[in-house]
Amino acid sequence: MQTKIASYTSKITELLPNSKVIKLIGYTKGNTDYQKAKSPVGSWKNSDSLNEEQISGWIDQDGWIGVRIPKGRFLVDVDDTQEGELLKELLEGENIHHHAIKTPNGFQFIFKGEDKKTIEQGQYQKYVNRLGIAQDTRAAEKGYIVFPTETTKGRYVLTQSMGELDEVPHYLYKVWNGQKTPSPMSYPYDGSGSRDGDFYDLSRRLLTCGVSKKDALESLQLAYKYFVPYKEDFPLSTIKEKVESAFKKVKEGKDESTNEIADFETHVNDTSDKKVIPKPFKVGANATLFEEKEDKDGNLITKLVSRKTPYITKEFHNVERPQVLYEIEWREQNRTVKEVVPASTIAIRKELLELSDKGFSVNDNNVKKIITYFDQYLLINTIDQHYAVERLGHIKDTFIHPAITKDVEIMAIDHGEKQLLEGFKVAGTGDTWKKEVFERVKQQPKAVFFILSSFASVITKDLRLQPFVVDLSGTTSQGKTTTLKAAGSVWGNESLISEWNATKVSIERKAAYLNSFPLLLDDTRKADERILKDVIYQFSGGRSKGRGSLKGSQREYTWNNILLSTGEVSLNEYAKNQGGAAARIIPLIDEPLKKDHENIIQLHEAMESNYGAIGIDFLKVWLENKKDLITEYHNFRKFYVDKAKGNEVLNRLAGYYAAVHFTGSILKDKMNFDIDLKAIAGLFDDIANENKSTDKPMQFLEEILTDLDSSRQDIYYDYLPQVHKAIYKKGQLYLIPAYLSRFLGVEEKATRREWLKRGLTVGKQEKNSYVDYKPLKHKGKTYRVIPVNMDIVKELGFDFEEVSGNDFLN
Repeated sequence: MQTKIASYTSKITELLPNSKVIKLIGYTKGNTDYQKAKSPVGSWKNSDSLNEEQISGWIDQDGWIGVRIPKGRFLVDVDDTQEGELLKELLEGENIHHHAIKTPNGFQFIFKGEDKKTIEQGQYQKYVNRLGIAQDTRAAEKGYIVFPTETTKGRYVLTQSMGELDEVPHYLYKVWNGQKTPSPMSYPYDGSGSRDGDFYDLSRRLLTCGVSKKDALESLQLAYKYFVPYKEDFPLSTIKEKVESAFKKVKEGKDESTNEIADFETHVNDTSDKKVIPKPFKVGANATLFEEKEDKDGNLITKLVSRKTPYITKEFHNVERPQVLYEIEWREQNRTVKEVVPASTIAIRKELLELSDKGFSVNDNNVKKIITYFDQYLLINTIDQHYAVERLGHIKDTFIHPAITKDVEIMAIDHGEKQLLEGFKVAGTGDTWKKEVFERVKQQPKAVFFILSSFASVITKDLRLQPFVVDLSGTTSQGKTTTLKAAGSVWGNESLISEWNATKVSIERKAAYLNSFPLLLDDTRKADERILKDVIYQFSGGRSKGRGSLKGSQREYTWNNILLSTGEVSLNEYAKNQGGAAARIIPLIDEPLKKDHENIIQLHEAMESNYGAIGIDFLKVWLENKKDLITEYHNFRKFYVDKAKGNEVLNRLAGYYAAVHFTGSILKDKMNFDIDLKAIAGLFDDIANENKSTDKPMQFLEEILTDLDSSRQDIYYDYLPQVHKAIYKKGQLYLIPAYLSRFLGVEEKATRREWLKRGLTVGKQEKNSYVDYKPLKHKGKTYRVIPVNMDIVKELGFDFEEVSGNDFLN
């Protein structure tokens, strides 16, 4: 075993001396996804390098190891096996000292990386080199590779140079972005095919992108020597002819087929801060963008294109889905404006024109030329590439928090998202928040539960719970908004709080952007009542409404968090005729905070200088311990399921309520919070007793009895009523099915089934099942009716016995 360990460390030292060794996921814990296997375990940039024993232990678990490229080394990665083999032959034939690693998809070549020109190459993906081959690179201390071990099938050290490594040869320098403009070459050329046209195209592109004629000729001659097996009717002299022909056309700036100035030519014309401006564009005074061209008489004509010159400074690749975004910047008097836009924005006229709202100088007259400028700019500039996410919280196998996520850029495309992102600020510490904020509410169970729900939002996905709502309702001036602010201060400042005065779409977008963090909405009075019940259902489903587009279906947004709501009327009341709503809402009714004016003022002052830190502290505790803690959650859930006593709605709420109680136990045990967990448990009983909407079948029955009690003329006693709702005969109340259908609507079948199961109606056996109806003869006719359990009727305080005239006189 010691020999195996030593062989890895010594081999790493030989190939990449003084490098850092990190853990990669590999095929641990049953993973079979190759791309995921290459991902690091945790934050690798700040971790310590693995020692010999750790390497061995991780490999024994089917893990992989990664090695960061050290100073003095540079790596070129060709993700094409055939082209990699050709390049390997070229390097060996030209006696270029290098190390080579065979990968499942191609080859990796390690060179010395001390020369300034090598270092300036930087790290990039899918750029075309001077040979016309697409390649990736790993620059010193900026990237890592999967190092070959016994667990990396198809990956091994192919050759190792015995002498000192050479610097990267110039023909492997990057030229243009292959993701935007693929290489024209189709190596190897083992037939006549398109050799002539392809070599001309490569010559022209190299010269267009600023490669000297001498270097272009050398690169193409090497490609001819090693990559063209079939040389019949294609002598070496042809290569020089192609380069000379391309050089002439590029110098003239004319297209071969039309003899007109080619719009796509991109000669370097101006450079500023490593930003290369493509010809025929030029930056003028005050950062204006001009176009310079010669007229037919050879006179130089300069035309203004835009009052502001835009630069593309960053390229972002979305972690969740295949999407590219760019950061564009331009000067605006004494400041620099930066906007992140989808790649389509700089390529589609309509979308680019929308940047005029942001102050950019684009209009119907210049939009076409600016699109051309952007396309050429991308071709000749190396844009820094970054990974990006367009929302927060759980993203694949990591957790995104604005204050602690360093390796991934967090996007915020519109103003609403920017406001939320800016809300994740930190002031004070976790300890000061506990002492100055939580200390002032800890004796108020409803306020504590509401705040605990804010913490719990980030763990619901790990607990495999759907999104749900915690609703704080009551009359005005009872501390609801203050409690909501306290819940928001767990993660940041007041910018995290929105009002219910919003559209369903905007609420969906905010829920999706926050993703795992709580959605905080204040004051249901400001919402359209028709929206509220739809939002409850839509939110708890965790997915936005499917919508069509001209090309098919729009992308659906998802989320997995908790909605914290306040209002004077419970959300259950807005959706009282929707039985499923009650199973999605934990209702907290009346006075979350005692009316202590001085304490409330001090609480507000404390929240102004203490926010955000405690959420980060909790998140770190959870991420470090969640594997051990999750098993404890199921004990809390069982406890509340038992307390539900078979009530279907309370059974559903039990899982949600348990998550909040479970969160409180973590804060108490792991972070020394002073929380009265018994008081939190007691609130569950209050919810069951105080709010009948948590028992929707019973609520429906009570509403029906109330309706009948207020409209006795619709009950058939002795005379048939005009509107027939029920029959009362010999002390028994019978409901008419047609009335129930009108009253309950889509909830009818489910409600009647639940009534029968719980004995609220009196059933009878019919064949092998029970039904809730029976035939009843009354006043000479037979009716199908549903008998109600009269013990329940009396328990609810109703009496439908009619008082006769004689009884009244007596």
